[in-house]
Amino acid sequence: MFDLTSCQGRMVHVGLSLVWACIFGIFMLTGPSSGLTEDWMGLSGMERTKNRPELEWDWGHTWSTVEINKQPVSMLLSSVLGNYRFTLPRDQLHRGTAYVGSSSRLRRLVRDLILPREQTNFKIAVIGGSISYGQFTSKRGVTDWFSVFSKWMISAFPRANITARNGCTPGVPTPYMILCLELSVDPDVDLVFVEYTLNDGTDPRLFDNSIVKDTERLVRRILALPNHPAVVFMHVPIHGMASYPKGHEKNKANDAYQPFYWTSEDAEGAISQYYDVQYLSLRTALYRLAVHKGAPGFLWEDTFVDHHPGDHGHKVMADLAVHLLQRTALGLLVEPYGPADVEAVQEPLPEPMYQFNTAPSSPMCLVGETFRSLVVESDGWEYLNEGTAVKPKPGFVAKRPGSRLRLRLDTDRSGVGSPAEEQVHVYLHHLRSYEHMGKARISCVSGCACEEVVVDAHITQRVSQVYMARILVSQARECLMEVTVLDQTSSGENKFKVSGLVVSEKAGAGSAMERIGGDNAHFGLRQHSGDAVQVVWTKEGRKGGFDVPRRHRR
Repeated sequence: MFDLTSCQGRMVHVGLSLVWACIFGIFMLTGPSSGLTEDWMGLSGMERTKNRPELEWDWGHTWSTVEINKQPVSMLLSSVLGNYRFTLPRDQLHRGTAYVGSSSRLRRLVRDLILPREQTNFKIAVIGGSISYGQFTSKRGVTDWFSVFSKWMISAFPRANITARNGCTPGVPTPYMILCLELSVDPDVDLVFVEYTLNDGTDPRLFDNSIVKDTERLVRRILALPNHPAVVFMHVPIHGMASYPKGHEKNKANDAYQPFYWTSEDAEGAISQYYDVQYLSLRTALYRLAVHKGAPGFLWEDTFVDHHPGDHGHKVMADLAVHLLQRTALGLLVEPYGPADVEAVQEPLPEPMYQFNTAPSSPMCLVGETFRSLVVESDGWEYLNEGTAVKPKPGFVAKRPGSRLRLRLDTDRSGVGSPAEEQVHVYLHHLRSYEHMGKARISCVSGCACEEVVVDAHITQRVSQVYMARILVSQARECLMEVTVLDQTSSGENKFKVSGLVVSEKAGAGSAMERIGGDNAHFGLRQHSGDAVQVVWTKEGRKGGFDVPRRHRR
């Protein structure tokens, strides 16, 4: 095992794939074994991590003898407390609830869900990596933790209309979501779960921690959304923690192993306390059972396929989320939502915990209507949806040479401390295909400066995919850029399509977009390119998931 301290200031423990860890700045997600593997000790990962109904329990008559104003709590909160069966033991639910704080935003939401007032439609979401996306669950969109939790929410609060959206992007760390939050979360969201512990890796520094800084900027972006949403961390064990030490009989190959403290979640606890963001810990919920007690049904191999939980592990995660909301509802009976809560919810965000650690106020990841809003002049271009209603593919399309599309964007990064002389990376999303495509020139017209970039959208591989073209642009509050179709073609035709644009969070090198391909590379995030349907749950049922055919590009 290598100890690498030169990857963007982070300590990354990896096996053989040292180069990839440096490139992505995160823990290996598909690298060497971390002790547990999908076929660990000859056992199927899906089989050994399936749900364990024999371990389930519910509140039973616990709350029937507890009264508020002479009414049993079990009756007052019958739908909240009476329709869920836990797997995780009660004491571990409390251990896994690592920070609750005042929960003012969450208390307001739960109050309104129980008895909707002006608002009857509510939105909840999860952002994170492959774990919360549902990788290695038996039925993504059904047995992953957020789907289990979403179905419970819809039944627990029958008077509310709840839309639950899984906006996770596998294999991508926090800095990308700082840029492209709007592609995963609706602006009027009311509750957002955040799960990036595995993807972000570790930074051994207690102070000036790069992961904590990234996470703070993301949390600030979510907290500043119009509905003042509640935010809840769902921390998970990092690569090698849900495993056994070297020399253990269950780790005969001496694969990677990390102890309890080797994680960023404890450092991120400062964000929970600073911003009153609730914090759930799968590590803490399971560690005593898996390591200290060796409890059957809760061993690492019972809950984890590899570094991803299986169905049973996801059920434990859902238990933590359900218990947090039940606990919040019970708290409202004893301490009703009051003026102090209202004040806390409405007050502006404090200054950043780390000085000047803010994201730009202008949008950074612009697709669909937000990209369309950048256009100030269009000659020869038409805004078309070349996809379907379920999987839309909107963008501006031109088919004749000389067609011009002008975009006005904000590339000023002085507000986040970037030196004025440093250039900003701008990435233009464009279609490349094996037929019909031509060439276009991307240039700066006024307000900013850049070197022209010429893009050939014709490729020989028989696919049609979204690519990124990087342009290095000087900083300006109003930068006017132009895309011009050229009278040059290697396909015999001149079609060119642009569908989005990303402006880097900061000036200089090291953009999060480089971590997912960068310049002249296929934009491979299917969840944000329209190739995959995000899982959404409502009263009407589910959209997306394991049984939705994957779209194959021609």
